[in-house]
Amino acid sequence: MNVTRVAIVDDHEVVREGMRAVAEKSEEVELVGASPTVNDLLVALGRNPRDPGSADLGKIKRECDVVLLDLSLQDRSRPSENVDLLRQAGIKVLIFSIGENPALIREALKSGALGLVRKSEPLEHALGEAKNIAEGKAVVTKELAAAIDGDHEFSRANLSPREQETLRLYASGFAQVQVARRMGIKQSAVKTNIDRIREKYARVGRPAPTKIDLRIRAIEDGLVDTMEDVKSAERYF
Repeated sequence: MNVTRVAIVDDHEVVREGMRAVAEKSEEVELVGASPTVNDLLVALGRNPRDPGSADLGKIKRECDVVLLDLSLQDRSRPSENVDLLRQAGIKVLIFSIGENPALIREALKSGALGLVRKSEPLEHALGEAKNIAEGKAVVTKELAAAIDGDHEFSRANLSPREQETLRLYASGFAQVQVARRMGIKQSAVKTNIDRIREKYARVGRPAPTKIDLRIRAIEDGLVDTMEDVKSAERYF
Protein backbone atom coordinates (compact mmCIF):
# COMPACT_ATOMS: atom_id res chain seq x y z
CA MET A 1 0.00 0.00 0.00
CA ASN A 2 1.33 3.43 -0.95
CA VAL A 3 1.27 5.83 1.97
CA THR A 4 0.53 9.47 1.11
CA ARG A 5 2.71 11.99 2.94
CA VAL A 6 0.60 14.96 4.00
CA ALA A 7 1.30 18.18 5.90
CA ILE A 8 -0.98 20.93 7.16
CA VAL A 9 -0.45 24.69 7.39
CA ASP A 10 -3.00 26.25 9.76
CA ASP A 11 -2.47 28.87 12.44
CA HIS A 12 -4.86 27.19 14.89
CA GLU A 13 -3.00 24.67 17.04
CA VAL A 14 -6.17 22.75 17.85
CA VAL A 15 -6.71 22.10 14.14
CA ARG A 16 -3.12 20.95 13.64
CA GLU A 17 -3.24 18.63 16.64
CA GLY A 18 -6.62 17.29 15.58
CA MET A 19 -5.22 16.46 12.16
CA ARG A 20 -2.23 14.77 13.78
CA ALA A 21 -4.50 12.60 15.95
CA VAL A 22 -6.62 11.54 12.97
CA ALA A 23 -3.59 10.81 10.78
CA GLU A 24 -2.07 8.56 13.44
CA LYS A 25 -5.06 6.24 13.04
CA SER A 26 -4.71 6.01 9.26
CA GLU A 27 -2.75 3.34 7.42
CA GLU A 28 -2.94 5.25 4.12
CA VAL A 29 -1.76 8.72 5.20
CA GLU A 30 1.27 9.90 7.15
CA LEU A 31 1.34 13.42 8.59
CA VAL A 32 4.89 14.65 8.01
CA GLY A 33 4.40 18.24 9.12
CA ALA A 34 2.02 20.60 10.93
CA SER A 35 2.95 24.28 11.06
CA PRO A 36 1.33 27.74 11.45
CA THR A 37 3.04 29.17 8.34
CA VAL A 38 4.42 27.88 5.05
CA ASN A 39 7.91 29.10 5.92
CA ASP A 40 7.80 27.17 9.20
CA LEU A 41 6.67 24.05 7.37
CA LEU A 42 9.44 24.31 4.79
CA VAL A 43 12.02 24.62 7.57
CA ALA A 44 10.49 21.61 9.35
CA LEU A 45 10.77 19.63 6.11
CA GLY A 46 14.44 20.56 5.79
CA ARG A 47 13.87 23.05 2.95
CA ASN A 48 15.27 26.51 2.48
CA PRO A 49 12.29 28.95 2.35
CA ARG A 50 14.29 31.21 0.02
CA ASP A 51 14.89 28.27 -2.33
CA PRO A 52 12.19 25.67 -1.57
CA GLY A 53 13.49 23.23 -4.15
CA SER A 54 16.75 22.85 -2.24
CA ALA A 55 17.52 21.20 1.07
CA ASP A 56 18.51 23.49 3.94
CA LEU A 57 22.19 23.04 4.78
CA GLY A 58 22.76 20.72 7.69
CA LYS A 59 19.16 19.48 7.78
CA ILE A 60 17.53 16.25 6.67
CA LYS A 61 15.14 16.79 3.77
CA ARG A 62 11.73 15.18 4.39
CA GLU A 63 9.45 14.37 1.47
CA CYS A 64 5.85 15.57 1.34
CA ASP A 65 3.22 14.83 -1.32
CA VAL A 66 0.39 17.22 -0.44
CA VAL A 67 -0.12 20.20 1.87
CA LEU A 68 -3.50 21.16 3.27
CA LEU A 69 -3.24 24.96 3.20
CA ASP A 70 -5.36 27.45 5.11
CA LEU A 71 -5.75 30.67 3.12
CA SER A 72 -6.04 33.20 5.96
CA LEU A 73 -2.91 32.96 8.10
CA GLN A 74 -1.85 35.30 10.89
CA ASP A 75 1.45 36.12 9.17
CA ARG A 76 -0.64 37.90 6.49
CA SER A 77 1.00 35.92 3.69
CA ARG A 78 -0.85 35.80 0.38
CA PRO A 79 -2.32 32.50 -0.87
CA SER A 80 -0.50 32.96 -4.18
CA GLU A 81 2.87 33.32 -2.43
CA ASN A 82 2.29 30.26 -0.26
CA VAL A 83 1.10 28.06 -3.11
CA ASP A 84 4.07 29.14 -5.23
CA LEU A 85 6.56 28.30 -2.47
CA LEU A 86 5.06 24.86 -1.96
CA ARG A 87 4.98 24.11 -5.69
CA GLN A 88 8.64 25.13 -5.96
CA ALA A 89 9.29 22.49 -3.32
CA GLY A 90 7.54 19.92 -5.52
CA ILE A 91 4.53 19.68 -3.21
CA LYS A 92 0.90 19.63 -4.36
CA VAL A 93 -1.51 21.98 -2.62
CA LEU A 94 -5.07 21.36 -1.44
CA ILE A 95 -6.93 24.40 -0.09
CA PHE A 96 -8.17 23.82 3.47
CA SER A 97 -10.74 26.54 4.10
CA ILE A 98 -14.19 27.41 5.37
CA GLY A 99 -14.77 28.79 1.87
CA GLU A 100 -15.80 32.25 2.96
CA ASN A 101 -13.71 34.19 0.45
CA PRO A 102 -14.04 33.20 -3.23
CA ALA A 103 -11.37 35.74 -4.22
CA LEU A 104 -8.77 34.04 -2.02
CA ILE A 105 -9.80 30.66 -3.40
CA ARG A 106 -9.38 31.92 -6.98
CA GLU A 107 -6.00 33.41 -6.09
CA ALA A 108 -4.79 30.08 -4.73
CA LEU A 109 -6.17 28.12 -7.69
CA LYS A 110 -4.60 30.45 -10.23
CA SER A 111 -1.26 29.89 -8.50
CA GLY A 112 -1.57 26.13 -8.81
CA ALA A 113 -3.66 24.76 -5.94
CA LEU A 114 -5.46 21.63 -7.14
CA GLY A 115 -8.68 21.65 -5.16
CA LEU A 116 -10.51 22.63 -2.01
CA VAL A 117 -11.72 20.79 1.06
CA ARG A 118 -13.96 22.46 3.65
CA LYS A 119 -12.93 22.74 7.29
CA SER A 120 -16.49 21.86 8.25
CA GLU A 121 -15.97 18.35 6.87
CA PRO A 122 -14.53 15.62 9.12
CA LEU A 123 -10.74 15.65 9.22
CA GLU A 124 -10.75 12.10 7.88
CA HIS A 125 -12.40 13.47 4.74
CA ALA A 126 -9.69 16.12 4.36
CA LEU A 127 -6.96 13.49 4.54
CA GLY A 128 -8.83 11.31 2.06
CA GLU A 129 -9.07 14.19 -0.39
CA ALA A 130 -5.36 14.89 0.09
CA LYS A 131 -4.70 11.30 -0.94
CA ASN A 132 -6.90 11.81 -4.01
CA ILE A 133 -4.88 14.89 -4.97
CA ALA A 134 -1.63 12.93 -4.57
CA GLU A 135 -3.03 10.28 -6.92
CA GLY A 136 -3.97 12.88 -9.54
CA LYS A 137 -7.70 12.90 -8.92
CA ALA A 138 -9.76 16.10 -8.96
CA VAL A 139 -11.35 17.50 -5.82
CA VAL A 140 -14.33 19.69 -6.68
CA THR A 141 -16.78 21.23 -4.17
CA LYS A 142 -19.64 23.69 -4.53
CA GLU A 143 -17.41 26.39 -2.99
CA LEU A 144 -14.78 25.69 -5.61
CA ALA A 145 -17.36 25.80 -8.39
CA ALA A 146 -18.79 29.07 -7.04
CA ALA A 147 -15.35 30.66 -6.94
CA ILE A 148 -14.73 29.65 -10.54
CA ASP A 149 -18.18 30.74 -11.72
CA GLY A 150 -17.49 34.18 -10.24
CA ASP A 151 -14.59 34.67 -12.65
CA HIS A 152 -15.40 33.70 -16.24
CA GLU A 153 -11.81 34.20 -17.37
CA PHE A 154 -10.64 31.74 -14.75
CA SER A 155 -12.59 28.82 -16.22
CA ARG A 156 -10.23 28.81 -19.20
CA ALA A 157 -7.46 26.28 -18.85
CA ASN A 158 -4.92 28.57 -20.58
CA LEU A 159 -3.39 25.80 -22.66
CA SER A 160 -0.24 26.59 -24.61
CA PRO A 161 -0.40 26.37 -28.44
CA ARG A 162 1.38 23.00 -28.32
CA GLU A 163 -1.05 21.71 -25.68
CA GLN A 164 -4.02 22.94 -27.71
CA GLU A 165 -2.81 21.08 -30.80
CA THR A 166 -2.18 17.95 -28.74
CA LEU A 167 -5.68 18.13 -27.28
CA ARG A 168 -7.28 18.84 -30.66
CA LEU A 169 -5.75 15.74 -32.22
CA TYR A 170 -6.12 13.45 -29.21
CA ALA A 171 -9.73 14.51 -28.57
CA SER A 172 -10.50 14.03 -32.28
CA GLY A 173 -9.93 10.30 -31.96
CA PHE A 174 -6.22 9.85 -32.65
CA ALA A 175 -4.15 7.56 -30.44
CA GLN A 176 -1.10 9.01 -28.72
CA VAL A 177 1.26 7.41 -31.23
CA GLN A 178 -0.73 8.97 -34.09
CA VAL A 179 -0.67 12.37 -32.42
CA ALA A 180 3.11 12.06 -32.05
CA ARG A 181 3.53 11.28 -35.77
CA ARG A 182 1.34 14.16 -36.89
CA MET A 183 3.09 16.64 -34.59
CA GLY A 184 6.58 15.29 -35.26
CA ILE A 185 7.34 14.68 -31.58
CA LYS A 186 7.97 11.66 -29.36
CA GLN A 187 5.06 9.73 -27.92
CA SER A 188 6.42 10.43 -24.44
CA ALA A 189 6.11 14.16 -25.18
CA VAL A 190 2.48 13.65 -26.16
CA LYS A 191 1.80 11.85 -22.88
CA THR A 192 3.48 14.68 -20.96
CA ASN A 193 1.32 17.23 -22.80
CA ILE A 194 -1.84 15.28 -22.01
CA ASP A 195 -0.90 15.01 -18.34
CA ARG A 196 -0.35 18.78 -18.21
CA ILE A 197 -3.66 19.41 -19.98
CA ARG A 198 -5.50 17.26 -17.44
CA GLU A 199 -3.80 19.07 -14.56
CA LYS A 200 -4.71 22.48 -15.97
CA TYR A 201 -8.36 21.52 -16.43
CA ALA A 202 -8.51 20.04 -12.92
CA ARG A 203 -6.99 23.24 -11.54
CA VAL A 204 -9.91 25.31 -12.86
CA GLY A 205 -12.55 22.88 -11.65
CA ARG A 206 -13.12 21.16 -15.01
CA PRO A 207 -11.64 17.69 -14.42
CA ALA A 208 -10.98 15.48 -17.44
CA PRO A 209 -9.70 12.11 -16.18
CA THR A 210 -10.75 10.14 -19.29
CA LYS A 211 -10.33 10.63 -23.03
CA ILE A 212 -14.07 11.23 -23.36
CA ASP A 213 -13.82 13.98 -20.73
CA LEU A 214 -10.96 15.57 -22.65
CA ARG A 215 -13.07 15.52 -25.81
CA ILE A 216 -15.89 17.27 -23.96
CA ARG A 217 -13.48 19.96 -22.73
CA ALA A 218 -12.08 20.39 -26.25
CA ILE A 219 -15.60 20.84 -27.65
CA GLU A 220 -16.48 23.31 -24.88
CA ASP A 221 -13.38 25.35 -25.70
CA GLY A 222 -13.92 25.29 -29.45
CA LEU A 223 -10.91 23.12 -30.28
CA VAL A 224 -12.87 20.25 -31.81
CA ASP A 225 -15.73 20.11 -34.31
CA THR A 226 -18.12 17.51 -32.92
CA MET A 227 -18.14 15.23 -35.99
CA GLU A 228 -15.59 16.24 -38.62
CA ASP A 229 -12.50 15.59 -36.51
CA VAL A 230 -13.66 12.11 -35.55
CA LYS A 231 -14.20 11.27 -39.23
CA SER A 232 -10.73 12.56 -40.14
CA ALA A 233 -9.20 10.45 -37.39
CA GLU A 234 -10.98 7.35 -38.66
CA ARG A 235 -9.58 7.98 -42.15
CA TYR A 236 -6.04 8.61 -41.05
CA PHE A 237 -4.69 5.10 -40.24
